[in-house]
Amino acid sequence: MTLRAAAFALAAFGLTIIGSDTAVAEFEIQESGVEKGEVELEYRGAVHWGFPRGEEAEEGEEGGTFEEEEEGEFLRQSHDFEIQYGITERWMISTSVGTDEPLEDNYGVSGVEVELQYEIVEREGNGLGLAFTGGYGFATRGGEADEIEFGPIVELASGKFLLTLNPLFGAQVGEHRETDGLGFEYGWRAQYNFAKKWAFGAEMFGEIEDLSNAGSFDDQQHSIGPTLFYMPGGDDDDNGDDDERKVGGPHEMEVSLNVGVQFGLTDFTSDTALKFQGSLGF
Repeated sequence: MTLRAAAFALAAFGLTIIGSDTAVAEFEIQESGVEKGEVELEYRGAVHWGFPRGEEAEEGEEGGTFEEEEEGEFLRQSHDFEIQYGITERWMISTSVGTDEPLEDNYGVSGVEVELQYEIVEREGNGLGLAFTGGYGFATRGGEADEIEFGPIVELASGKFLLTLNPLFGAQVGEHRETDGLGFEYGWRAQYNFAKKWAFGAEMFGEIEDLSNAGSFDDQQHSIGPTLFYMPGGDDDDNGDDDERKVGGPHEMEVSLNVGVQFGLTDFTSDTALKFQGSLGF
């Protein structure tokens, strides 16, 4: 009953945001673990407030070019819906549908991504977990480029502390690409399990669209903030990792929820964002 209630709350939250007039965008931290035969459904969303450069342009800053350059860079809201499946003990495949509402456009589907992940080092309790991921994103809006993305997923655990790193490289492909070189996107999470089912932590996200023309720090997207985690199936001795998770047999249903706030560190980032994520694995 607890799991059903959590799943219902997750769905209700997503529908509430989609039907609201507030603003949102997704933030993702990928984990290194892979479990054969496991299916995981995940929702990611975030609501954004404060768009400094857009406000300056609306107030009549000279030069229409400035406003055109910034158009579409900010999101009022976005929602990602993903499904993952463990093909083998090491390989996992996932597909996701991204939806969003840019500052100067209507809400709609922004892209579809297919991704493969290979677990190189399995983390069992404390220690290192390492995986490699690669994916292809299909743009669904006219005039936007497809994208490829790849990079490592690193986990470092010690007692009740878990550090997860997602340094990823990407590139635009196709006739609509606007950059010729690689881009860089990162996310990291420092998490401390203070109770059996609860944890708190800090998360930071950032993006450099083109490494060959990165510009100044203030021209990039960077944000940081606190996050609260609720894990009904969590264990405060091993950061929620089950030592028997790869033993054959039916998979237990697991729910994981987290909510956090991100604060923009640059003019190219929204002032604040409320983020919410939830997953259901079985």
